Order: sequence, then structure tokens, then C-alpha cells
Amino acid sequence: MTHLNWQSRKGWEAPRIRSDRKRTLLLTWVIALLWNAISTPLLWTLPKALDQNQWLVLMVVAFPAVGLGLLWKAIAMTREYRHYGTVELIMDPYPAAIGGQMGGTILVPRLGVQELAVPDAEVTVTLECIYTYVSGSGKNRSRQERILWAERGTPKIETAGQGVRFAFRFDLPGDLPEADIERSSRYHFWRLSVKADIAGVDLERQYDIPAFHGDTRSQSVEHDISAQARDLRNEQSQAAKDAIQSGQLDLPGLSRAMHYQDYGHQIKMRFPMFRNKMLSAFAWIFAGGFGFASVSMLTSAFSGGVFGVFLGLFSVPFVLVAIAASAAALYLPFNRLVVRIDRQGIRTLRSWLFLPVSSRKLTMDQVLRLTIKRTGSTGQGVNKVEHFKILAIDNQQRKTTIAEDLDGQDVAQHFCDYLAERIGVSAKE
Repeated sequence: MTHLNWQSRKGWEAPRIRSDRKRTLLLTWVIALLWNAISTPLLWTLPKALDQNQWLVLMVVAFPAVGLGLLWKAIAMTREYRHYGTVELIMDPYPAAIGGQMGGTILVPRLGVQELAVPDAEVTVTLECIYTYVSGSGKNRSRQERILWAERGTPKIETAGQGVRFAFRFDLPGDLPEADIERSSRYHFWRLSVKADIAGVDLERQYDIPAFHGDTRSQSVEHDISAQARDLRNEQSQAAKDAIQSGQLDLPGLSRAMHYQDYGHQIKMRFPMFRNKMLSAFAWIFAGGFGFASVSMLTSAFSGGVFGVFLGLFSVPFVLVAIAASAAALYLPFNRLVVRIDRQGIRTLRSWLFLPVSSRKLTMDQVLRLTIKRTGSTGQGVNKVEHFKILAIDNQQRKTTIAEDLDGQDVAQHFCDYLAERIGVSAKE
């Protein structure tokens, strides 16, 4: 055991771990009441704002509207907490073993098994390893989270008196960081979440759990979430493979960004403009934010004397980010790729707003193999989606993109295999 005093942390004294719901509920109420106390008086200025401009009216109305949303959230959380009361996690093993297992049961005494028997009811448990840190400075400080690993599945539901018990276990990779006992501005922690979507009041709880390196395994729980997750991934991968091999290419991982046409003698793939809406939106936000900051600092620098020199130097990183973000904001939404594959070879045309930017032509005897390459990802944890492109490698080891913005490694690899088989080359993983 790496930490001998880990049980000294409040909440980790025993295998029975309580959720942070009560603390989160109190914090939500404090924020909601403070926000409404500050923003509600703004409504008294609404008549004057109506006489001035629409932007002022929007600002006057927006803050109280956010306050109402916070108040509604606090009321909903209170209703959920009063409905289900205390919901404890009993860990087995205790603590969770990184390199071994995390497991246990969650007892919900006020939830009947009949409420989970309806068709739309769904229960999930999610385990996450998280790195959290504080970014920004001064009044602009905020806490951020980066999910390093996550897995989700459906627990085993057992009757426990008049309530129910959720049983589950996870296999933990041995290369993940331990939970930090001391919590500063930057630390790692492990979070277990349970969520039950049912008619009436949904159940939602989160637990901050101890997790350290070891090989301990669960002694009383056999329901394996990790095996369930692996089986689901394999099932989805096989389904995607079967669909692609049969020529059904309307899968979400392909059709989001690609228009595919097969004429028998020719394959045509179009990757149209505006296929990366989320990335484009982020690029526009970054370009606008850093652009505004750069202009503001440079304006002050030109009229600030000696201080202006230092401010000008300080603005250089902001200017560089603004330029890069602006280039991305212009390129991402408006670039277009068209690929044609036939007996003569592979032809690609990259354009921007229908203006040709680059083109390549490969004869079939030049193509050695096809391969996939990861280009990025969106989302986090169990919602993370990795994006890939397919490259044609020629006999001079040059790489030509023939497909891009494909979602998921399995889908990308199966589609790469399909194309490689169609044109008679190998596909390298």
C-alpha cells in the first residue's frame, strides 16, 4: 500500500462510502440564492433598458433567467434527495485496487424493484479516474476536470428488503494514478457515479472513493462491468464490420462526414463543407476571444509609454493564438475533399469554398497499402469519440489522405480494410 494513512481522510474511514449529494445540494442552494439576490434587482431597470438598446435588454433579462434555472436545479435536487434519502456504497475490495478491481454494492432502500421493471427504466454505473486542476487567475479562476480513464455498464439489480441493491465490479488498468489524499489546486481522484432513469424521480449519486495500486479482487461481487463493456465493444465492432463488408456504409461513424457513392467501376467519396460543426464553433470562439484580447492589449500598448512595451510583449502569445484560431475558423468549416477511386488509380481534390487548393493522383501500381491515423478526439470519458483518417501510402512512402473525420477506431479500420480489398492492396493497422 502506497499510503499508510489513507483512512484518515474524511469519508474513507470504513468501506461504507457516502455520496457527495448533500454537500452538492447545499452548494447549489447557496449559489442559486446568491445569484437571484444579486440579479433580481436588475429587473427594475428593464423599463429604462427598453428605451435604450436591445443588447442592454438581453443582458438585463439573461441574469435573472440564469437565476431561475439555478433555482429550478436546486429544487429538483432537493426533491431527489428527499425521495431517496441516504444511498451508501459498500466497497469490495476496500480500497479499490489499481491493477486489480474496484467493486461493491449500492443499497437504495426507497427504490422498489418494480420501478425498474418497466421498459424505459435504465440503471448505469460509471467509474472514472480524473485529474482536476485550477486554471486562470484572480477572479477568473475555475476548476477543470480531465478524465483519464472511464468505464460504464449496467449493474446487477437485486432485491434488498423493500428496496434494491446494485452490484458491480470493474477491472482497473495498472498504469493509472492513485487517488490523492491531500487535495490542493491539482490532484487525482476516482469517482463512481450511479444513475437510474425511471418514471417519477430519477436517482443520481456520486462517490469519491479511495483507489491505490494493488492486485486485490472483489470477494463477494461477480457481476463484471469490464467484461460487459468489452463484450459490447466487440459486438459493436463486429456489427460495423459486417455492415461495411456488405456495402452498408450508412453507419454513424462514416455517414456523419462522408457521402459515399459506389458506381461499380468507380468509388466516389465526398467530405463536404460544415462537417466539423463542433470544432468550427470552438475555433470561432477561440478566434473571437483571443482576437478581442489581442486588440485590446495592442491598443493599450500603443498608448501606454514604457508600460506599453511590456504589454506589447505580453500580447505576443495572445496574437499568435488569435492568428492560429482565426486560420482554423476559416479553414475548418469551408474545406472540402473529394476522392475518386477506379481502375486507373486514386484522385483527390481538396478545395476551400469550391476553390481548388491541392490535388493528388496515384496510379494503382504506385499504391503500396492503406493505413489509418488518429487525428484527434471530442468528448471525455465514456463519451469520448476518437477521429481518424485513412492514408494511401505510395511506393515513395508519401501519404495521401483518401478519407477523414471517421469516428471510432474500429469503424475506421474496418472501412480501411474494405477499401483496401476493393482496390487490391494491403491494409496496415
